[in-house]
Amino acid sequence: MKQVVVMGLLSAWALSFTSCQRASQPATAVSSRPKVAALPESEMWRSKRQNGIDFVAAGITPAEWSMDIDFSKQIIFKPLSGSTLVASMPKPKPIGTNSSGVLLDVGPRSVRNEAGVLVASTSKKSYASRLGGVKVYIEPVVARDNLTGRTYAYTVRVETGGRRYVGYGAFIKGSDRLNGTWTLETLHGQRVRAGQFPNHELPQITINLTDNSLEGTTGCNKLKGDVQADGDHVQFVIRNTTSKKCNNPLEDDYLTALNQASLFRIGKDRLTLLANGQYVMTFRTETSEKVTPNKSR
Repeated sequence: MKQVVVMGLLSAWALSFTSCQRASQPATAVSSRPKVAALPESEMWRSKRQNGIDFVAAGITPAEWSMDIDFSKQIIFKPLSGSTLVASMPKPKPIGTNSSGVLLDVGPRSVRNEAGVLVASTSKKSYASRLGGVKVYIEPVVARDNLTGRTYAYTVRVETGGRRYVGYGAFIKGSDRLNGTWTLETLHGQRVRAGQFPNHELPQITINLTDNSLEGTTGCNKLKGDVQADGDHVQFVIRNTTSKKCNNPLEDDYLTALNQASLFRIGKDRLTLLANGQYVMTFRTETSEKVTPNKSR
């Protein structure tokens, strides 16, 4: 599945990361933030998902351009001025050898206009014939929509018709892969090990988007809360934890990082959370390579 290939390529570089006291009282709330409302894009994204769209992108200035990608079929590029272009989906390729990101490189003979006409067959003097194909670069760099101020997990560059466009992008089906149990791997860029936690077990979270519930452990206490996710956006609201005395500052850092997370990136078996555009923690699925207790990797 090409979507999984793209997401895997984009997340692979994140693997370069190296590796509280509570009174004995009933469970206490650690956050009183209300549940987040649905994203402004949620309804539009729902409609696009129903039409098979996997990834969307748009210019960082209003109405400059937009793009819809169906990784099993095609790329649809809509500039503010000029014709809408429909390109057959190429095989995703990594950007260079030492750079993160994915390149979708479509040759001119795979690009048509909205009417289905091959653009390479048009007049040499026309915009379409100067197209030279379409190149789409998707990079794991946070981008901001200047109109709404919202941040997105990917920066997208498009080169076509002798012009270059820059904007933000989102995997609008990304949240479909959040469900399940995830085990903490890194926190603030440092690899963690089971021996750093009182229970000699790495913290975990279990996400269930069917009822927007969150359960997990901190390496000492159990936690419960809510989770909201759409596209690459996520928010965790921790409602309460048990109150075992931990004497472990990593627990507070872990809970704070969860509360601050706003974006995520996900690969084959890795989940990365971001806050304020920065990486704060990574997790692994239960099926990925097992962590050996008390040993750093």
